[in-house]
Amino acid sequence: ILPTTRYRAEARSPNNEVAMLTAHVTCEMREFDIEVVVVVVLCQQEEDAAIYIVTLKQTPTAHYNGEMGLEGFSSRNVGFRYEEALGRYNKLNKPRNISRSDRCYSSYLTRVHDSLLRRVLKGQNYLKIYSYHYLINGFSVLVTPRQAKKLSRRREVANVVLDFSVRTATTHTPQFLGLPQGAWPQEGGPEFAGEGIVIGFIDTGIDPMHPSFSDNMSENSFPVPTHFSGICEVTRDFPSGSCNRKLIGARHFSASAITRGIFNASQDYASPFDGDGHGTHTASTAAGNYGIPVLVAGHYFGNASGMAPRSQ
Repeated sequence: ILPTTRYRAEARSPNNEVAMLTAHVTCEMREFDIEVVVVVVLCQQEEDAAIYIVTLKQTPTAHYNGEMGLEGFSSRNVGFRYEEALGRYNKLNKPRNISRSDRCYSSYLTRVHDSLLRRVLKGQNYLKIYSYHYLINGFSVLVTPRQAKKLSRRREVANVVLDFSVRTATTHTPQFLGLPQGAWPQEGGPEFAGEGIVIGFIDTGIDPMHPSFSDNMSENSFPVPTHFSGICEVTRDFPSGSCNRKLIGARHFSASAITRGIFNASQDYASPFDGDGHGTHTASTAAGNYGIPVLVAGHYFGNASGMAPRSQ
């Protein structure tokens, strides 16, 4: 263990660009072969540092309905309450498309996060991992338990939760839904059921080579979604061309696991590619193409279809 060392983690992307994170922390260096070069640091100070998710009370972008003025952002939806965002809403509203104002407000929230950390942890060691803007307003940060408690005492903070690992679990697709006799005919049959819908998944990743996500399985080409603003991240394990008109976007968020030293490069990928299979399974269950033959070790198990086979 080195005494209060200046730590720099490098990550090289396929186009050889280098991203750097810098913080003053006490560190133990461990190396993993991920995207050419990644240095993982397990940080220890007076107490064991860990990653915490800090949620603020201020309105997130998805609930924001205000405007930018000379003195910053003012909100017209004064009735927003953080507790309601946890599940007290009795009405489900479809999110609006992300506007320029939304992007500006999201950038503003990032500045709020950075300012809060600088003020509360002035002169102390910490490392912010992510800022969250849309569904929640908050950030994840590598700090000590004492620092986390200090953040939790701020009146603008809703809660501070220790980041922890969870295991994926799978369930069988419910057969009793009766989609072939119910929802599909109402949508024009399985060839069109789900068209115009974009489904997002947070899971272990996705296999872009799986036929459930091919865009040439039908005579009717998939439309280009007009209201989708997501991206398709290109990495060594998820090369250019992995996305198509069926699989229209993919991202990965491995920085927390890498920073905590729990990323297993022999099992997982620092990319959208699915190293587990669970994400591919759930995505195909909801949005997989219609009538895909299932072959396992030479055995045919029938044809599989997503619940909304025409969705993207």
